[in-house]
This record gives sequence, C-alpha cells and structure tokens, in this order.
Amino acid sequence: MMNLSRAVVRSFTTSGAQRTVAKAEVEKGYFEIKKVQEHFQKKDGKPVFLKGSVFDQVLYRLTVALSLVGIGGMGKLFFDLSVPKTD
Repeated sequence: MMNLSRAVVRSFTTSGAQRTVAKAEVEKGYFEIKKVQEHFQKKDGKPVFLKGSVFDQVLYRLTVALSLVGIGGMGKLFFDLSVPKTD
C-alpha cells in the first residue's frame, strides 16, 4: 500500500514540473493584458470605472440606475406587505 501512495505522490509532483517546462514560452495574450493593465493603473485621478470607453461608462451608470430601481422596488414591496390596506 505504501508503494501505491508513493507512486501517486510522485506522479503529481513530476507532472507539475513537466507542465511548467512546457509553458516556459510567454503567450501573445500576456502582453495584451499588460497593456490594458497599464491603462487602468495610470495615476490620472479618475476612478477605475471611468477609465474605460464611453460604452463602459454608460454600462456602469445603467447598472447603478437599475440597481437603485430594484432597491426602490423592494422598499415598495416591503411597505405594501407591512401596511394593511384600508377599504
């Protein structure tokens, strides 16, 4: 039984080493990600959600607006359920 456990541990440790050797070359997408990361980390005083394109800014504001509408709807629902109707 001990030999089986050693074989399993050995297979896990050697497969990790082989994977790192096979991935030694840097992929093309890495450099594209670094460019985008540099763009968003500039010290220009803007918050991150405003550093993207106009589409990103509109999408952010739409998300905030819809979230506020949802919170307002939940408040109305709680109010309607907690206050009895008078006829």
